[in-house]
Amino acid sequence: MRTLLSFIVAAVAFCITPAGQDLDFIPSAYAANCVAKENLKEKAFSFISRCRKGSIQREFPGELKEESLGTIKNGSSAIHKKAWKLLNDNRFAK
Repeated sequence: MRTLLSFIVAAVAFCITPAGQDLDFIPSAYAANCVAKENLKEKAFSFISRCRKGSIQREFPGELKEESLGTIKNGSSAIHKKAWKLLNDNRFAK
């Protein structure tokens, strides 16, 4: 019983949602790291606010802030390539 209670408390504390559900903002329980290629479902604005310094805002293309990291990575335009490079640039890492 104690183990079950501990599991329930942990599940509630980490805001577990059903698998496959898209989230605009990834709770910190899901986002274990700040590696862009491991957070492809997360929106760019969420990833930037969680893992990057504010100075990235000056260079990051504004039209891609609502896109998921997966969309940015798979994009073929110069804007997508620039955004992906900035997301992985260690100059902006917190």
